[in-house]
Amino acid sequence: MSTKDWIDKDYYKVLGVKKDASADEIKKAYRTLARAHHPDKNPDNAAAESRFKEVSEAYDVLSDPKTRREYDEARTLFGSGAGGFRFPGGAGGGPTGTGAGNVNLDDLLAQMRQQGGGAGGPAERRRARRGGGRTSRARPRSGSSRPSTA
Repeated sequence: MSTKDWIDKDYYKVLGVKKDASADEIKKAYRTLARAHHPDKNPDNAAAESRFKEVSEAYDVLSDPKTRREYDEARTLFGSGAGGFRFPGGAGGGPTGTGAGNVNLDDLLAQMRQQGGGAGGPAERRRARRGGGRTSRARPRSGSSRPSTA
């Protein structure tokens, strides 16, 4: 399952729980919905089977603390309603605006986790490639009154 799937699907809404729901609340909601939509209880009902799969997928993500944390981060960063980041041009430029163009969100999130999510911007990486921080070399200002050693 890709990060794009996570952005498009609101698993909390699928299970009918709040974002801050406890693990027990999530489990209870899942069991209730799974029981109601289980294919054995609804034979030859494609809609119930589809809903059962959707509920199971939501539970798979939200029941594991690590996966749930990653899901929440992805939805916060890349848009799940108000305040999230959206790609220009309606995301992928398609008529529905749900694609992410040529950006692989899984790679982007992995890269952010490796960097610690904080410092390490382009300027800092350039300084590191040159071998130092801000004070790696002292240069005289132009028009300096220092005598030339040449």
